[in-house]
Amino acid sequence: MLAGVDVSSFQGPPGEWVSAAGDFVWAGVKLTELQPGGTRYINPDAQADWDYLHAHGKGRVAYMFGHPGTSATDTVSFFVNELNKIGLRDSDAVCLDLEVTDGYGPAHVSAWADQVQSQLKSRLHRPPLLYTFIDFAKEGNCAGLGHYPLWIADPSSPRGHPRVPEPWKTWAIHQYDISGNIDRDVSNYATQHAMFEELGKQVQPTPPPEPDMTNIGGNVSAVAATIWPNGRIVVVGIGTDSFVWRRAWSVQGWGRWQKVSTTKAKGTLALIVTAADGEGKMYYIEHSGETIEISTKDFGTTWS
Repeated sequence: MLAGVDVSSFQGPPGEWVSAAGDFVWAGVKLTELQPGGTRYINPDAQADWDYLHAHGKGRVAYMFGHPGTSATDTVSFFVNELNKIGLRDSDAVCLDLEVTDGYGPAHVSAWADQVQSQLKSRLHRPPLLYTFIDFAKEGNCAGLGHYPLWIADPSSPRGHPRVPEPWKTWAIHQYDISGNIDRDVSNYATQHAMFEELGKQVQPTPPPEPDMTNIGGNVSAVAATIWPNGRIVVVGIGTDSFVWRRAWSVQGWGRWQKVSTTKAKGTLALIVTAADGEGKMYYIEHSGETIEISTKDFGTTWS
């Protein structure tokens, strides 16, 4: 677990709270609050806090205070615009602080929060945390939000052992104490890298190029295919001679069709990856009706 703090203008700029914070790995920084009626609040110390954390190698979580009595889209746009001004990095996390209803019922509050979280995830390409407290969640104000990582305020529970309200099954951050004007937290991660790899920008793996099916060739039937984590694709099929043939794609492009079975096949084929280091299995039915298993240990290049 990793020690953290969360700060706002109440704590002042870094020079006024860092010494009281003690040893910490990451910090949450309040950035914006769009209030009913249109009042826009920006934490005047956010830039200084944000820059200090980066300069000292600390993890960063920017959060907004949410008001369900406002437009979800306006709330998100206000936050994102200000976040871009202070500088958003791929390793930074974001959070919605949800702890007031503005007089609305749980169904409205949870639906509003879901809109905010969905827009944050879509616009910033990272899973937004949701900060709340036990009783607020128990009232139903967080219904349907259990797939977002939970930052739970539970000072009555021991550090790192919070109660987890429905709809969540686990927690990401526990705010467990307030001492010396500092909100103290602990995150449920082994390392700073692990925490912000999960909460930071999610980088989608680049898929291999779509194969041009008109150029794969091969007069085969009962085609099956698989792909290894390194991007190598293998396609197999039963040729007109009834033997199993394979063709492979790698970064060099498509190779040639090669016969890989020693006996003739019929019906369907199955092809699976069993290990990331190149192991795989192929299954086919012989003309006799027996099921045959052959294996590869070199990403489908050779089979036996």
